[in-house]
Amino acid sequence: MTSYDLNLVPVFDALLRHRSVSAAAGELHLTQPAVSNALRRLRHLTRDELFVRTRRGMEPTAYAMSAASSLGEGLRLIRDGLERSASFEPQTATRAFRILMTDAGEMVFLPRLMSRLREAAPSLCIEVRQLPIERYLEALETGQADLAIGNLRTTRGAIVTRRIFQDSYKVVCRRRHGLVRAAGRSRVAPFDMLMAAEHILVRPPNVPDSPVERTLRRNGWKRRVALEVPHYLVLGRIIGEADLVAITPSLVARELARHADIVSLAPPFEIPPVVIRLGWHQRQQQDGGSVWLRNLIAELLARP
Repeated sequence: MTSYDLNLVPVFDALLRHRSVSAAAGELHLTQPAVSNALRRLRHLTRDELFVRTRRGMEPTAYAMSAASSLGEGLRLIRDGLERSASFEPQTATRAFRILMTDAGEMVFLPRLMSRLREAAPSLCIEVRQLPIERYLEALETGQADLAIGNLRTTRGAIVTRRIFQDSYKVVCRRRHGLVRAAGRSRVAPFDMLMAAEHILVRPPNVPDSPVERTLRRNGWKRRVALEVPHYLVLGRIIGEADLVAITPSLVARELARHADIVSLAPPFEIPPVVIRLGWHQRQQQDGGSVWLRNLIAELLARP
């Protein structure tokens, strides 16, 4: 069965009325590339060009004109339904929310979120999606995701961001590692021993260098990388069984220490902190369900 994205209907409606990608983008608070991408998806679904560029603008095809009345009525019904359900009731809501986050977010945050949702909104569904960070904006603009959580840049225009908290970095290793004995009561990993230790480097796919990598490179410091992995989720068992160390966000370090014989130490040099933000599209700004979920997430993350 073909799956249809209802976010494409307003794009079709705006293009039909304005006969212009730029004008439709302006009305919908989307970028022109986002509208063009939506039009490509519509063409793929309908197997019709739908709108043809002419000197007078984007003229609808016969297929588009024949579909316009039913789609317009469908859009009206959708709008009416949304207005009737504007007051969001979490205990009875059955919506699905698509959230972009990294595996570190899944590891640290998802257990708390799902525990809270089972009580407050038992019928909500959360779909976690992972994309390269540079595609977050497009996913929010085109409706492929409802929210994003992570080290998001502040933006102007259609994407709204909300600062939640700031996270630092820790050195993690097993309790019997020599770094722990050398650190003693200071709980600071000695620089020379840290650089000489064998490291696990976590490099998520398609994510730019972390503040750790940039700090090391800026100072000309090199560490011994024994293992490179794309996810934080595997660190617990590896560090618990091998004499390896890793430098991770402090929330990840705290989570690791809960489930394995792992301790965390302060790094012997300053690493710029990571600012965690929530991001969403302007069209979600007044949506009752989105507002409720955003406030819940902000509450949970503000108390790491």
